[in-house]
Amino acid sequence: MNEFMKNLHKEFVRLGRERNQITYKLLSLLPKINELKIYEKEGYANIYDYAAKIAGLSSGVVEKALKLEGKLQDMPHLQKAIETHGINKVGIVAGLATKENEKELAEKVIHMSKPALQEYSKEARGKVTTGWQVELDQEMMFIFLKLKKKLGKNLSNKECLRKILDEMQERSGSQGRSQTAGKKPNPQRQAQEVAKIPGEKITRYISVHQKRKLSEQCSHQNCHRPAEVIHHPDRFSQNRNHKNLKPLCKQHHEFAHNGISEPMQPADYQYRKYRQVVLV
Repeated sequence: MNEFMKNLHKEFVRLGRERNQITYKLLSLLPKINELKIYEKEGYANIYDYAAKIAGLSSGVVEKALKLEGKLQDMPHLQKAIETHGINKVGIVAGLATKENEKELAEKVIHMSKPALQEYSKEARGKVTTGWQVELDQEMMFIFLKLKKKLGKNLSNKECLRKILDEMQERSGSQGRSQTAGKKPNPQRQAQEVAKIPGEKITRYISVHQKRKLSEQCSHQNCHRPAEVIHHPDRFSQNRNHKNLKPLCKQHHEFAHNGISEPMQPADYQYRKYRQVVLV
């Protein structure tokens, strides 16, 4: 991608974020406008007509904003979060909100991504998925039964699917090994992977040797996602070592830095500041 295309994309992203912020602000004003019936004084038939003609807001999003406001009576922090982060993110945790915990929930809305909030809400409500039911269309059923016949007709559907997945994972691992097999070894890097050179400055680089010791699955309880992040429970910025590592998916990595699965640490506030660039 050339420089012109990159700048065009950046400008589009910037304007999109500005538009979102304006939409959030508009939606936060609607409940009060509706309560005071300002739309009538301005000659509009109802709040939906008012919002559509002035701000281009759909009746569905207006309805959601009004319902959410009704749930959040006497919860100023979550109401303020609507203005800055929108009704969709606040709506994820609205069912968990009480006067006692709404400030804490508002902080999570501000500092966590939508997927992480959805996971938090599910876990808080005891709705964690421990198994899936996959719906197959006719073509998929034909392919599955054809493979099942090859693998052994006495297998149950579950055993057959497990065998297919195991075989695919093995093939994927073999391809990865074959891609690295032809590379020339780097003696200096190999030495660093086994043990850090005395006196050498420790960086954020985690050796392949250490990574291979970690599970490929997220280590959070009852999570079955592949690990995407190597997490430092002993916060690297504070301790400068790689002695205690945990593989986590992206959602549970956010849990760790937002006081859900681990106590908040000084480094987490810097993490939150960094993440705001992505979340806004």
